[in-house]
Amino acid sequence: MKKIIILFVWSLSAALISSCDKMNDIHQKYVDMGDRVYLGKTDSLIGFSGVGRVKLVWYANADPKLETTVIYWNTRRDSIEKPFKREQNGVQKDSVIIEGLPEGLNFFELVNKNQRGERSLMTSVEVRSYGDTYASGLKARPVTKMLCTGFNPTTQSSTIKIVWGDVPMGSVNTKLAYKKRTTGEVVVLDVSGTETETTLTDVGNRLEHPDDILYVSSVYAPDGLIDPVESLNRNEQLVHYLATGKRIENTVYEGSETTFTFTYTHQEKSLRLVNTTGNRVYDCSRVAELSPTTTGTSFRMNLSDDHKVGVNGYYVEINEISDAESTSTYDPTTRNFDMRYTVKTNGGSYTIEETLVPKTTPFEKEAAKPFGDLRAIIPGDNNTEILPFSYAFDGIHYPALDHGWLPNGVSESPSVTFDLMKKMKLTRLVLWPAARNVTEVFDYFNVMKFEIWGIAELDESKLSNAAYWDDAADPAGTFKEDWVYLGFHEVERLDKRNATNQEILNRAIDGNHFIIPESAGPVRYIRFYNRDNQYSNPGYFWIGELSFFGYVQE
Repeated sequence: MKKIIILFVWSLSAALISSCDKMNDIHQKYVDMGDRVYLGKTDSLIGFSGVGRVKLVWYANADPKLETTVIYWNTRRDSIEKPFKREQNGVQKDSVIIEGLPEGLNFFELVNKNQRGERSLMTSVEVRSYGDTYASGLKARPVTKMLCTGFNPTTQSSTIKIVWGDVPMGSVNTKLAYKKRTTGEVVVLDVSGTETETTLTDVGNRLEHPDDILYVSSVYAPDGLIDPVESLNRNEQLVHYLATGKRIENTVYEGSETTFTFTYTHQEKSLRLVNTTGNRVYDCSRVAELSPTTTGTSFRMNLSDDHKVGVNGYYVEINEISDAESTSTYDPTTRNFDMRYTVKTNGGSYTIEETLVPKTTPFEKEAAKPFGDLRAIIPGDNNTEILPFSYAFDGIHYPALDHGWLPNGVSESPSVTFDLMKKMKLTRLVLWPAARNVTEVFDYFNVMKFEIWGIAELDESKLSNAAYWDDAADPAGTFKEDWVYLGFHEVERLDKRNATNQEILNRAIDGNHFIIPESAGPVRYIRFYNRDNQYSNPGYFWIGELSFFGYVQE
């Protein structure tokens, strides 16, 4: 029993001695550290996001021994030291901007210190930095239209008018950058939200060339960010081509299979870039030599890396456009296209074979519409009286078909002569029918076949001479007194080819487009000669409107 008691007392004494030794060790640790002083820590630390950077703001307390603030991030693998300069007594605001940060959430730790090794307790904050991933979610202001208003064939450069769409919510302005074709100057424009149109000069015309691309982005300034954020660039381009080819119509004409071939040269077309991811996709303004794409046409050309060109879309809403055995190609060296595609119609199909080459001629202009002003009619041409179409009929007319002119049929003369107001080398003309309904587009008195003649100057001394106005009986003949033959043209009779009423209406609204022979010289005065309008008196015919396009001669 005594042994057990002695053993217990010895064990208890040993435990007490050990505990005292540990307490002495802890005490000795603080004795060895001496009089350690903790600096005041940063207070009210907050962070502001930026693009590839952040801004940290805090308050330093009144501690006079504070000399430096150390900022750690990236799990303390990166750090900077911000010297502290006392500028006032008491609490003082301080800040730092940290650059070169990856996009994402960053964790920052701040500690104050001085040269004596005294340190403060740590403060921390999480701040996000922004970059391309965030910018990719922002939208650039859309471009509703791109229009060419001028073209210099020498420099291969255009004047482009941009029509802007709605401003994206949250954006403060739009940035547009491009390089001028002739000087190489980089132009950067800030487009305000109130600006609806912007005109650019000296824009290059080389398809796919990076120097001829327009770069569009929108700038955003969200609350809490130290930097405005710019959306990723959207590439825009409008280039101009000349097409030469033929459109072969395989269709039913008055109940039987018939083939018609329409040839054309130097037909102006524009290609607008609409997609740059994967294949480059361009919207083409015109199918073959037919009307520009104003009534539900979407004709797209897809350029692949192997220089094949896929074709798809619709012409006037219901006619499908497709590849002709996928044989269309693009030559990146010459930037030429060799195109083969098909348009399916209600009564058959069009097969188009054409070559597109970069535009090398001046930009064609539109002459004054001859029937827009009665003063453009030349007096003396058989004294034919011209009546406004709107005066001849009452009632509701179809859209775009509610105006026009017609001779009153008092003479047998099938011609009318008018002034373009300027001397032009003509390239094409557009004829619109005059009609109160779809049936009248190809019926009654609308012109179905006609000739165009021109002359540069009228001989004033002969205007009262009837012989000066004599018409040739032969369509392939010539007028007297040096009138120049500008071609025999025939309106495409969609009504006899099982076309729908919508197709006929669309064609009437777009107008019928005809090519002027390239060999024709400059003219100012035009003579329109009716050859067929299904009426016994050729001097009585309808014209909705005429437009002539070409190059103005100085």
